[in-house]
Amino acid sequence: MTMTGLVDRILLMVENNKYDSFAKRLTQRMKEVNVDIRQLSEQVGVSYEMARRYTLGTAKPRDDKMELVAKTVFSTPAYLDYGVGLQTDPKKEFNKDTAIVRQIEAFASAGNGYINNPFPEVVRSIEIPQERVYELFGRSNLDGVMIINVDGDSMTPTLNPKDLLFIDTKINQFNGDGIYIFNFEDSTFIKRLQRVKGRKLAVISDNDFYPPFFIDDHEIHEVYFHGKLIRSLPMSFKQFA
Repeated sequence: MTMTGLVDRILLMVENNKYDSFAKRLTQRMKEVNVDIRQLSEQVGVSYEMARRYTLGTAKPRDDKMELVAKTVFSTPAYLDYGVGLQTDPKKEFNKDTAIVRQIEAFASAGNGYINNPFPEVVRSIEIPQERVYELFGRSNLDGVMIINVDGDSMTPTLNPKDLLFIDTKINQFNGDGIYIFNFEDSTFIKRLQRVKGRKLAVISDNDFYPPFFIDDHEIHEVYFHGKLIRSLPMSFKQFA
């Protein structure tokens, strides 16, 4: 190998690992608070590939994104970026005896310029005692589960405005009839999907006032699935004072 070739190779190695320290701190915190790459991308509002590059040390978020990254892993920008200060955010102590479910940024996570944000920010995160997870969700952990609030009445009486929905984001394609959150034609929907004749997907609102529409087989690739609804929690408040 020539000297020029050796230098180029060294420079490439440096380029590919120039944020290695940041990546190590980030991946360690992700492991500690049980956040995967998909969840990171959802919360920060970047593509899956960009979030993966953060964990590899080949890219580092800008200041605004760094704040979101730190928030997602219950850390601080100073610690993730420079390794100084507190590893965890003292205002958001992480308790390993609880499962933390965070809000999904559905309107931003597809990375295709979706401009609508039809979901109110009522609850940003919720903590559930680990010993109650199986009782409430029928599973041993909540990996990939995120929350979002309903807006509008198209899914009443099944889902009502402000209801808290628990979405399994690991289901990122149609896998049988059910209620999904997805992007299609620059809009975000929470709708019932059903496979019908002609390999179409029927998009059904439980409120009969809203007629169904159909996604043809050749349009399925245009659908971005955020996940499938697994549980809902009514959020109907009563005023007493």
